[in-house]
Amino acid sequence: MSRIIRCIVLLLFALALVSSILVTGCTRYANEEQLTTLDETNAAALSAEKKVAEKEKEKADLEAKLKAKKAELDEVMKEKEKVQSKLSGF
Repeated sequence: MSRIIRCIVLLLFALALVSSILVTGCTRYANEEQLTTLDETNAAALSAEKKVAEKEKEKADLEAKLKAKKAELDEVMKEKEKVQSKLSGF
């Protein structure tokens, strides 16, 4: 899932970059508006990458918690089987 998000972010950044080049025309230097657009695009890309990193960390934390809960469930089920086998012996 994170690869898809990262791919989408990169495609959006590339699309913004290409569209800004096409819109600006053939000038030798960038004007203020173009520089502002570039800065905004760069800031949006960095923000998106930061969000992706946060979500990947959150996913890893949740997967670790899930693994711990599954291990705990396995232990409880083993204990339950042990108790039931002792009870059936009476």
